[in-house]
Amino acid sequence: MKYRESGMPPELMWDTFFNPIEVINKMGITSQIRILIDVGCGYGTFLLPIAEIVRSKVIGIDIDDAMIEICRNKINDRNSSKIELINGDICDDNTLNVLNNYKDEIDFITLFNILHCEEPVTLLKNSYNILNDDGRIAITHWIYEKTPRGPSIEIRPKPEMIIEWALKAGFALEKQVDLPPYHYGLVFIKKV
Repeated sequence: MKYRESGMPPELMWDTFFNPIEVINKMGITSQIRILIDVGCGYGTFLLPIAEIVRSKVIGIDIDDAMIEICRNKINDRNSSKIELINGDICDDNTLNVLNNYKDEIDFITLFNILHCEEPVTLLKNSYNILNDDGRIAITHWIYEKTPRGPSIEIRPKPEMIIEWALKAGFALEKQVDLPPYHYGLVFIKKV
């Protein structure tokens, strides 16, 4: 799937936009989670701290070879055995086949700053299909106003849009949170 305007800025700049631990806490990521999938893991901003929290495994997925390599180097430096990386796309059959091996254990999926893609409902439906019956997704995105980074306003989704897409994919809204200064967050639970 095409991810419009998804190029990453330099890592030092990227790190100034988030407080990863605060985001993780507000989104409800806890040690009760067996497997978490981080779609669009990028520099590992959330992937690495999440690996220290979840019970079994974090699977980072990214379509960019360079991002996977950066994450791999960080994992090797930390000697983290809880992280698996997939260079792929959650909307690709090959990636979905790999993830289906874990279906009963996938408790949580993060979709951080990627729902400006061309087919957000497809991305959400694929997430729904690989989650276990009690699974949740956490979504963050850039607020709908001028920010120092992020996709253009024309393709930047408002929270209401994401809620509508998620409902179409079979999710129910659990909570909405502010993630100042530039983001908001939504957590959805899978309806069965």
